[in-house]
Amino acid sequence: MTQMTPVTQVTPAPLRSRLVAATSGRSYRVWFPLTVYALTRLIDLIFMLIATRHLAPGATYGSLASNWDGQWYMSIANHGYPATLPRGASGQVLQNQWGFYPAYPLIAGAIMALSGLGFTVVAPILSLLLGAAAVTVMFRLINQGSGRFAASATVLLTCTYMAAPAMQIAYTESLALLLICTALLLLRNRCYGWLVPVLVTLALTRAIALAFVPVLIVHGINRYRHRAREPFPKTDRWRVVALTFLTVALTGLWPTIAALATGDPAAYTQTMSSWGTTGKLRVLIEFPAFAWAEGGASGLAVLLAIIAIASLLVLRRGARAWDPEVRAWAGFYPLYLLLATAPGTSNIRHLLLGFPLLWPFPEPAATGSERRFRMILIAGLALGGIAMQGVWVSSYLAATSPSLWYP
Repeated sequence: MTQMTPVTQVTPAPLRSRLVAATSGRSYRVWFPLTVYALTRLIDLIFMLIATRHLAPGATYGSLASNWDGQWYMSIANHGYPATLPRGASGQVLQNQWGFYPAYPLIAGAIMALSGLGFTVVAPILSLLLGAAAVTVMFRLINQGSGRFAASATVLLTCTYMAAPAMQIAYTESLALLLICTALLLLRNRCYGWLVPVLVTLALTRAIALAFVPVLIVHGINRYRHRAREPFPKTDRWRVVALTFLTVALTGLWPTIAALATGDPAAYTQTMSSWGTTGKLRVLIEFPAFAWAEGGASGLAVLLAIIAIASLLVLRRGARAWDPEVRAWAGFYPLYLLLATAPGTSNIRHLLLGFPLLWPFPEPAATGSERRFRMILIAGLALGGIAMQGVWVSSYLAATSPSLWYP
């Protein structure tokens, strides 16, 4: 008789072992950011569908997602830019499309032409997909320098940040975030040639190319300081110098295009001035002037306190756990906003691009209790952020004109 071979019973791996395996593999770098992104965008979808009830009769998700600045991008996608600047009765330049950078609406317009779909369908889907790519690159960027925990926390708190719903509407946040994360990752990995098209696209997406110049300088200084341990050949030095000058020049790319297309050398600055109350485009002093007007010496003290806190987060010893490039962006981008923009509710949205500061503790926890405290803190910040997303959608995105509370 043939002897039967006993069947070996396989015992399922303990739940803890399976969780460790799931979070330690390469797949975690993809499924975690995409899962967090998808769940938070689904929550914001619900917020936005509820908010449509407060708009005009027949309002849809697409119309809400294309509200405010989205209307300008829709006009550009459909009709392009005006050949001449529109002017009022007294000759002042009126608000017009030249105040909005072309990369995002032209990409949307190209997809519209190929698909036959309208802007209110294409733009939100485009932003949603770009945002998914952005958080994936973001995770890889932070993970390479600071580890999986910091990368997971940064992605989670970015996706639950108050203005994160901007990543699924007809705004440039998703594209700009993807370009910034990609540029930082390329710079960290010294892929200088690939940086050129990324920086050019960034310069045609948002007026933030100048904020990347200090990052390039910090990168070059850091490589030079450590040249004995890791070579910094002359070819790379010249590449970094060239990239720095290129980025400075790119700051004027869109204003130059606007000037050539309209025949008015000040087309861009006059257009941007049309959104102000004074008719002048002021930089450097807008935030101090606002703080003084609102609270006098107390207002200035509050502004200085905010600057001091942000500086402390970037300059403290634990912040060295960031890569020099990420740390430089975390410090210089908010400073750029302070010097180059005006106070307003849109600042909430602008700060989304300062994503490293959303979890400014990249260093490993020293003890188990500290790690547990961080987990509780992250969970609290995430839940609070989701609640504030509902406020942002209902009070800002769904605000009806005329209103000072726009996103």
